[in-house]
Amino acid sequence: MKLQPEWYVIQVVSGTEENVKQSLFQRRESFGLEEYILDVFVPTHDIVSMKASWEKVKKQKNLLPGYILVQMNVTNESWYIVRNTPNVTGFLGAGNIPVPVSGDELDKLKGKIDEKSETFETKYKVWDLAEIIKGPFEGNSGPILEINEKKGFVKVNVNLLGRDTPTELDFSQIRIK
Repeated sequence: MKLQPEWYVIQVVSGTEENVKQSLFQRRESFGLEEYILDVFVPTHDIVSMKASWEKVKKQKNLLPGYILVQMNVTNESWYIVRNTPNVTGFLGAGNIPVPVSGDELDKLKGKIDEKSETFETKYKVWDLAEIIKGPFEGNSGPILEINEKKGFVKVNVNLLGRDTPTELDFSQIRIK
């Protein structure tokens, strides 16, 4: 009888998610469990922040710190191998019995990852006075009217030809005065 693999949530020491993922793949091969431990998934998304030199820096941020997902057929041996991997603290479930993640929950999690595929991290606030340091409006300044962290843009009110003009700029084009 062939078991149907399911996804399980595993608790790990926070900050070791990627190491545990690599360890699980290595242990799977060492113990010949390729047909029992099928996949390991660390839910992450990209965050873009600005360095002092106004360059964009991309970092990966874990959506569920301290947790990873493993697609597996649970047998005594596969459970034991996963449970005794360094930095794994246990399966999410009732006692020693792991509870699989439902398809709906997994779809919801993957939807959140797609939705947050890339976000920008900024310290700017609305009404901060921004100086434009790059682009056609370089040298002008004005208050920030709007911040779009999802796309990495700010709307700055710039005085052009005696009129206030809202101008959309990339985070890398401004600095706070």
